[in-house]
Amino acid sequence: MVFLLFLLSRHDAYGQSIDISYAIEPPANIKATIKEALPDITILDSALQARRQARRAKAVVEKNLNSYGYYKPEITIKIIDVDNRPRPSLTVKTGPLFKLDRVLMDYAGVPPKPNDMMIVESALSVKPGLAAIPIDIIDGERVISTELRRLGYAFAIIKSRDVIGDLEAATISVRYNIESGDKVKIGQTLYPDNIATKANYLSRINPLERGQTYAPETLAQFNSRLSDTRLFSKSQARLSDVPSDQTESGDVIYDIILDLVERPRNTVAAGASYGTNEGFGVTAELTRRNLTRRGDLLAAALQLAEREISLDTQWRSPNELGYGKGLVINARLLDEETDSFDQQLARLGVGYEAVVNSRFNYNFGVSGQYISQTETGIEQDFQTLSGSAGLNLDYSDSLLDPSVGWRLSGELAPSYAFSDQGDRSYVRALAHGRVYRPLTRDNRVVIAARLRAGALLGADAADIPSEERFYAGGGGSVRGYSYQAVGPRDINDIATGGSFLLDGSVEARWRYNSKIGVVAFVDAGDVSTQAYPTFNTLEFGVGMGARYQTPAGPIRFDIAIPLDASETDGPFQIYLSIGQAF
Repeated sequence: MVFLLFLLSRHDAYGQSIDISYAIEPPANIKATIKEALPDITILDSALQARRQARRAKAVVEKNLNSYGYYKPEITIKIIDVDNRPRPSLTVKTGPLFKLDRVLMDYAGVPPKPNDMMIVESALSVKPGLAAIPIDIIDGERVISTELRRLGYAFAIIKSRDVIGDLEAATISVRYNIESGDKVKIGQTLYPDNIATKANYLSRINPLERGQTYAPETLAQFNSRLSDTRLFSKSQARLSDVPSDQTESGDVIYDIILDLVERPRNTVAAGASYGTNEGFGVTAELTRRNLTRRGDLLAAALQLAEREISLDTQWRSPNELGYGKGLVINARLLDEETDSFDQQLARLGVGYEAVVNSRFNYNFGVSGQYISQTETGIEQDFQTLSGSAGLNLDYSDSLLDPSVGWRLSGELAPSYAFSDQGDRSYVRALAHGRVYRPLTRDNRVVIAARLRAGALLGADAADIPSEERFYAGGGGSVRGYSYQAVGPRDINDIATGGSFLLDGSVEARWRYNSKIGVVAFVDAGDVSTQAYPTFNTLEFGVGMGARYQTPAGPIRFDIAIPLDASETDGPFQIYLSIGQAF
């Protein structure tokens, strides 16, 4: 006799689901799964149509009950009359919940060591007495093979799986047929001799130690590090095809083979930019990889612009002090003319940088520079010695065109300046945060925002080199204003820079198609002569722009209008460059 304890039905705009009555109410999660999986019924004109839909629903219910361990359900189809129309219904008896009886692991050939067998067995969630859930039984193969490889059985495989059911006892027995192979120890790493990169550099990034038990995650880490060097177009670290030796305990030793193909060592790049006030500029960059054959990188960049001529060189030697810990030496020559000041500069610096992971890095450094500047007709020379500490967090999805995530960077630089007007010590601090949030699932509409703040502590802005002061205005700051034009000015209406900076932007980015995008933005900035914000000179700029996607990143075209323009500011500014504004 069937006792109807539960009645489930649902309604929607297209019809109703089949009525299901349960003899014994199943757990709530099973009911919810069946309810979600059931197809809707349509208006039916005949009992034949109703029975056809009932059979389809019966198959769905049976499949879902099986997935929860109910392998012997009894499902009765019934056609009832509702408002003179046939309507299908099901009466369900779930039957017994099948339990696991025996769970065996049958090893072909030489079995693993007894202790390792116990570890694998304890990791397996398929155990006698538990519900015989199909997905758990299938996943057991993955658990066994993963655990065996983690224990050093590099060539472990699951050959087959036997599942036997006892309908009378409502039990399932499972046997996994396994071939574990030998336990593997790491031998020597064989570095190729047909590449420029030296073996002693590759050994610095090699986490594998001779004699250690094979671990797939350690081998994967070595492969990841080889890829991160960007020295190779193809890189693979793998076990040798045959063992090289055997330990006294019977473990086999496999060497590590490196398959490496190096990238071209020289790269030449060029770029261009334009700003209404900054003028037109071009850059050329030469990169030399593996100069010393120790994974280093030498880059030289020449910029020729209406306001600036500069040559920047940087030598980076990663992993010099351990994996992810490298040295950086940089030098700069600069001849710059701005509305606020003119200067000639020579700088040399050395630093330490640590790459913790792809998202986080930090650095320390020292630098010395000579500056000859002319400001309001007064010439002055400075020699400065500076230290620096910085960090960078990047949780965005793209370097040149981010649409999701955030970035945060900060720098603290204590300095000492020598000049004819007296010596000064000061600290320059700067922090910059950026956020990217998509408004649509396909990331076609993105809101991007940034906020930057900086402060000079220990000295007045007028007493330190002009380039160490804070300025705002221009393509990388408050668009719509002339370069460095936001903030305090002298009697000739020329920006003098300040001791405090606060500027930010909000952009709405809409990607019309895969190539073309449109943006609208609002920028704001304030520069103060005090070491804190006064907002007396907070100035706004608004504008629109277009983006054109290229393999090297989006080409950016912006036109901006200053909302607080002075007599020296133009009615608008135009900016053209590669990459998003921030």
